Amino acid sequence: MTPDETLDAIEDAYRAVNHAHAVLARHLAELVVSTDFAEYPYLGDEVGALLSISSRKASTLINHAENLASRPAVLAALEEGRIDQGKALLIVDQLDPLTAVQAEIVEAVLIEYARTHHYSRIRQHAQRLIAKLDPAAAARRHEEKKRTRRVEKLNLDDAMCALRFEFTALQGALVWDRIDRIARGLGGDERTMDQRRADVAFDLLMGKETGAPQGEVKVLVTLPATTLMGMDQEPGMLAGYGPIPADVARDIAAGGTWKRILTDPVTGVAVDVGRTNYRPSAALADLVRARDVTCVAIGCRQPAHRCDLDHCEPFDGTNTVADDLGPKCRRHHVMKHHTRWKRTQLPGGIHIWTTPMGRTYVREPEPIADPAPPF
Repeated sequence: MTPDETLDAIEDAYRAVNHAHAVLARHLAELVVSTDFAEYPYLGDEVGALLSISSRKASTLINHAENLASRPAVLAALEEGRIDQGKALLIVDQLDPLTAVQAEIVEAVLIEYARTHHYSRIRQHAQRLIAKLDPAAAARRHEEKKRTRRVEKLNLDDAMCALRFEFTALQGALVWDRIDRIARGLGGDERTMDQRRADVAFDLLMGKETGAPQGEVKVLVTLPATTLMGMDQEPGMLAGYGPIPADVARDIAAGGTWKRILTDPVTGVAVDVGRTNYRPSAALADLVRARDVTCVAIGCRQPAHRCDLDHCEPFDGTNTVADDLGPKCRRHHVMKHHTRWKRTQLPGGIHIWTTPMGRTYVREPEPIADPAPPF
């Protein structure tokens, strides 16, 4: 097969896998319905013995099947290969706290959105929709989840372990930014960035000197002026995470540095400005990062303030403008300059990527404000 035919075959195979997940879910849901109430707690043992898997894994499959069967439209989209199992389960989970009417409204929107967007963008889109439908419920769920914060230790093989922290999104962003900034300030050794971050985290937790300047810890949050003034409860947007409750966003803003950003009333995307210097001005850099939110590579969620601002076309003395700039994490910056991946840029922050195999994908900007309603 040609490389193009191979890519088509991969896409077809993935749709077949999605279809198989849906068929399995339907059969497991049928089994649940036909099982006596007293025997239901042991259904995982039955399926585990059948498939030669642990009862715990079997119970997980059954739980997923029940959740998917509860949303026929989501299960149908999975069966048709329009979305994968991870996206389907995400949609079901996001719909769970909503009323029947709210869930019906959001479900159709998310299924269509999920067809062409990555997992993290779907979650952000869902959270924004839900927060708009019921801001009070969004704030309440945040407070409930905040009470579950914890630290877990997971033993691994080869005398290793993993520590898992559950913080609020803001706390996690601040902790990560501090660790990352210190790790990037270290040099002169052969450690990878992951190894440096791990060593920095250990030193900080043990109260040791890290050996590098700690710098200013920074997170970026955008929110409408009306929300800042308490006139409404529109969610804020935490860079690299997504929507956060209005009260949380206002608390962050109260102790932060404010910058005014104008958005397009039609799209909700940050407005661009132009300059003629090679290095973007602070204002231009702020606007580009606000417009693109994250690295502009397909599927990358590295926050824009941790990325390099890169020209799309080689600098010619006049093209240090928003329509030729985009944030790229270091990995994708290197990819753009040293591989056959190509990027072109259209006005308004639309980034078009062409892969080495000739496939083209569009990365559109993320609105940071709600578009004006159609007349």
